[in-house]
Amino acid sequence: MKKKNWYQGLSLADDKYIEEAHPQHNIRPKRNKAILSCIAACACLALIFCNLWLFVPYNTEPPDVSKYAQSEYYGIIQKINALTFQPPRYKNNAQKLWSAIKTFGLKTGTMLEDNAVPAPGAPAGSDAPYKEITDNQVQGITEADRIKRSDTHIYYLDVDKLRIFLIDKENTCEVGNYSLYHGENNPSFDQWEFYLSDDCQTATIISQHHQTESDKISRYVRVLSLDVSDPANITKKDEFTITGAYLSSRLTDGHILLLTEFTILREDLDFDDVSTFLPQINEGNGAYPIPASHVLSPERLNESRYTVVLKLDENSLDLKGTAAYLSYSQNVYVSKEHLFLTHVFADQKENEDGSTTRNAMTEISCLTYGGDTFEVKGSATVRGYVKDQWSMDEYQGILRVFTTTNATIISPRHYENTRPDILQTATGQSNASLYCIDLATFEVVASVIDFAPPREEVQSVRFDKNTAYVCTSIELSDPVFFFDLSDLAHITYKDTGTIEGFSTSLINLGNGYLLGIGRGDRWSSFKVEVYEQTSDGVRSVCSYELENTQYATEYKSYYVDREHQLVGIGIKHTNYISNPHDSRYILLHFDGYDLVELVNVRLEGDNIFKRGVYIDGYMYMFGVDDFKVEKVFD
Repeated sequence: MKKKNWYQGLSLADDKYIEEAHPQHNIRPKRNKAILSCIAACACLALIFCNLWLFVPYNTEPPDVSKYAQSEYYGIIQKINALTFQPPRYKNNAQKLWSAIKTFGLKTGTMLEDNAVPAPGAPAGSDAPYKEITDNQVQGITEADRIKRSDTHIYYLDVDKLRIFLIDKENTCEVGNYSLYHGENNPSFDQWEFYLSDDCQTATIISQHHQTESDKISRYVRVLSLDVSDPANITKKDEFTITGAYLSSRLTDGHILLLTEFTILREDLDFDDVSTFLPQINEGNGAYPIPASHVLSPERLNESRYTVVLKLDENSLDLKGTAAYLSYSQNVYVSKEHLFLTHVFADQKENEDGSTTRNAMTEISCLTYGGDTFEVKGSATVRGYVKDQWSMDEYQGILRVFTTTNATIISPRHYENTRPDILQTATGQSNASLYCIDLATFEVVASVIDFAPPREEVQSVRFDKNTAYVCTSIELSDPVFFFDLSDLAHITYKDTGTIEGFSTSLINLGNGYLLGIGRGDRWSSFKVEVYEQTSDGVRSVCSYELENTQYATEYKSYYVDREHQLVGIGIKHTNYISNPHDSRYILLHFDGYDLVELVNVRLEGDNIFKRGVYIDGYMYMFGVDDFKVEKVFD
């Protein structure tokens, strides 16, 4: 009974006292306090880490390259290091996160790179067997081509094979060939061309090659000298190579001016390996880099590539001079005494409203090449960018240059999403301008600013001593301007008005006529048009048009014969229903009134490869593994 009462009494005890009497009662508060302290410490550490992650600034300085201070290339390494370093887009992770939040769900464009910016002569004497075919820009300076001839043979570079044909009217046949492609990886056949020596004994071929080693693709330019004195037994004489890509070349006074481009790839850049940032030359005894003293660069660098100029002896391929211009573009013009290189950059101005105005600018550097070494004569800067070599011309100590001026305004909101290619298109502020530069002082002594209608761009230019013709266009309208440059203090020009289409090449046909090759009233059309100078402008005389037709825009692919008023060109019809894969060559004759089609034959190959030549009443035409001979005149 007593036991039961004790148990019942215990069961009636206050739970509060039982809990307080528990042996673990005094331990539990200490554990909770320790847990809370741990959580607080972790939170503090997380907060510190978060702040460090969010607000510690990114490194905006290029890597340290001081360990190369003793290298002869240290100055170049410093410039390339700064040029190829890509600073972070944001100051820190917080700014990057906030930008992502703002643009989440919106369509974004490609990030803008900070520096993106919207390019007949006969060398032989009258008794020499060599006969010039190429319509060279400067008389006496020969350009390489895919076709050359002597008085008895035609030499044609058929993609990767040099073919030699005996000229014999309908009986013309191939009498020898030499294969240039021996298994190299991915050769660039569209960049192969050659020279023929005055005595027609030597063919010098310039070719572009790609080579793959350990999954790495490298490019190099090969200059190959061949003995073609016996067409049935062509043999190799000498060889010269340089890493990079082929741009252009000229032959003058027994020397070849070879122009190449070398691009520095960020992913391959290694300052311990000179070959990753300097072109490598190989004359047959191993590769070596261009000397540091021969590398030049402008104050403003915006391209991690070189334009390289080399002077080679035509007969031996011995190297006579080198110059590498860092951050220069592909447009090169060669006059009788000088070589002109262009460097395009952006002149950037911040506006009061926060927007940015970017003007395309071109620095033109002038080199002399007549001596043993290249010498820099001077440079000048003009507004706009130069389309091609035909937009520049030296005459009586004055360099005349036509440019497309282009001011692009970018709002802060769209700045980072504007693609570089957009900056190079008409933006509502483009136009065309002329600059005349005195080569004694390199000062602009005359200019005509924004002479074209708004938003026009330069499409083609031809100079002829004291005159110049310029075609500008937007969409498919074609003003052709005639400039009188005889008095630089009073330059005058005339406008034809609007003509359907536009010309990608303008050709002085002689006798007061100008020939335009380009597009008609549609992007798919092809048009050849003859213009005549009048008292109040340039008048269209006649035209030849084809619909659904492709043509090559490379000027050297055209055959121009001013004596007989002939023009030949390869075309390809694109209407596959009526003319499936119809590849042809046409010859047009201007008879003083109209353009008459004399030849229209099927000829295989890309238009850029096709070539033709008129000889004694016959037209000889060459394509890829194909050639035709047509009688034109009795």
